[in-house]
Amino acid sequence: MRIHSLEKIEQLKKLRKKGLSINELVVKFSIPKTTVWHHVHSVKIPLGYAIILKAKQGGSTKRREKKIKKAQEYSKQLLKTDYREIIIAASMLYWGEGSKNVCELINSDGQIIKCYLIFLRKVLNISEKFIKPTLRIFSGMEEKKCLNYWSDITGIPKHRFLIRLNDGGTKGRTKFGMCRITVRKGSDTLKLLHAIIEQVSEMIIKTNI
Repeated sequence: MRIHSLEKIEQLKKLRKKGLSINELVVKFSIPKTTVWHHVHSVKIPLGYAIILKAKQGGSTKRREKKIKKAQEYSKQLLKTDYREIIIAASMLYWGEGSKNVCELINSDGQIIKCYLIFLRKVLNISEKFIKPTLRIFSGMEEKKCLNYWSDITGIPKHRFLIRLNDGGTKGRTKFGMCRITVRKGSDTLKLLHAIIEQVSEMIIKTNI
């Protein structure tokens, strides 16, 4: 079944040939980025418009580099505050357990999740509306019992949890399942975490050589 009309797909390709970036097409047509890419990635763009598109992509790279530099500077400031120990602990936890591509950490250890949330809330002042909890449980577990546990650990109301059943036919080894904490719109937070991890790891190496 076709989700998008042939007319819309042709319009996508037409505007791509005129140098519109994938992000611009996403906004204009309200279509997911992966769908836009699927339809336009092979479109050949005339030289004149290709130069325009290249300039836009260059601008995106510069913005990203600017944000990374800002994160590096901010991480240095944070490590000079009274939260230094929490910051180091959280960054090492994230280094070992966190995602490299999106700002999220998943674990079955309640204390790890609790420490990470202290970092997000007290150090980074992340608003609760941007903290998304997901509970992953397995066959043989009591959903209500697991949900109560993680709600108490995180201080997040039970109705805000997304519950996923990873039922592969075998009982999970964890007692209360696993909790994943995702920071919505967390690209800048992820850059900051990477900057902190880089500085802390360099500091550990330098002081122990």
